[in-house]
Amino acid sequence: MVPVIEFYGGTIIKSIGDAFLCTFVSATDAVICAIIIQLLLREYNHRQKDESQKLNLRVVVHSGDVSIEGNDIFGDAVNVTARIEGLPCFPGGSIGISEITYMLMDKNEIAVEKLGPQTLKGIPNPVTVYSVPLEKQKLTTLPTHLLELVEKVVAGRTESSGIAVSTAEWQKSIVKFLQEKNWGDNLGKMQKQIGQNIGQVQTKLVQTFGQKTVIEQGKGRTLSDASLAVRMKCFLIDLVILAVLTTVLRVAWWPVQSLVYGSRSLDSNAIYKLKGNSSSLYVYDSETGEYRRTQGSLEWIVDFNIRVPIVLYILYFAIFWHLKSASPGQIAGHSAVMMADGRPPTLLEALKRAAIFVFTLLPFGVGGLAIFIGDKQTLWDKFCSSRVVE
Repeated sequence: MVPVIEFYGGTIIKSIGDAFLCTFVSATDAVICAIIIQLLLREYNHRQKDESQKLNLRVVVHSGDVSIEGNDIFGDAVNVTARIEGLPCFPGGSIGISEITYMLMDKNEIAVEKLGPQTLKGIPNPVTVYSVPLEKQKLTTLPTHLLELVEKVVAGRTESSGIAVSTAEWQKSIVKFLQEKNWGDNLGKMQKQIGQNIGQVQTKLVQTFGQKTVIEQGKGRTLSDASLAVRMKCFLIDLVILAVLTTVLRVAWWPVQSLVYGSRSLDSNAIYKLKGNSSSLYVYDSETGEYRRTQGSLEWIVDFNIRVPIVLYILYFAIFWHLKSASPGQIAGHSAVMMADGRPPTLLEALKRAAIFVFTLLPFGVGGLAIFIGDKQTLWDKFCSSRVVE
């Protein structure tokens, strides 16, 4: 449960007997966290033959102000939560929420059923509560690899060797699954922030591309070889831009890939349809414990280049060097690339320089270290008869 709570931004305040008291920033994330936990426990109980080992956990969520004292929290919100937890309308395996939580959460993401006002001991006014039925949520099953991990946990409890699943393995699998599902405010806020950062970089990139390069500004005057400090500054700017570009491509590609080619893995329901079907496109991956869809040539090429974007990097530098004689980082850093005879590089020359630049930088910057020895030229400048000027 802990990886799920932490993934959705929850904080475990304390344990009270066999109960946990947690806080969340988002009401939506708190309820979705409860749904995921109950799905995991449902599968665990389904596989547990010993009734005494089954875990019938109820989860209730209430929203309100609390006061923080040391590592503990106090206030009416804590008291109301404790009273709702004791209501008979929320048996083990259920999820209950208060009307305040219902008003604050994203109602398009979570299905609920209104149970009406309830009288709570020590609370002056009745509190309206809702149940969150698992069978009506957008996520009702778990993927195969998680079900197999649950099976290992059950097996481990009955063996003298102990739990068969390590904490690291469990946490890695849970987080990967939650990231793929992209359900809740936590990831939504992260994606919104990424979008804002990307927008800022895009604006800066457009402004930078519109600037004149040092070659365009320096017509009629002598340009000198760029210093190491200038070259490093320009490279770091380009590195940030490339990081943003690859993030944009990856965020855009994964949903498009699923839409065009289908899901890469199967959930527990689909797995039964697969059995006995030898012509299926899905094969078992022993490393991840999933049934993975095999990729066609075109999909594999696109997917590989997005995951390992070497071609993107080469095209980025080659196109800018050919069109502007400078990458966006070099434009911002007031430097540019020219051939030894003073002319701008052709497209083929730019492609050659970009390829050598990328491939010789990857192995620990070997191509760049050449600037400190011999004729003090980088490998890409030496082999392409080019220079960087400022």
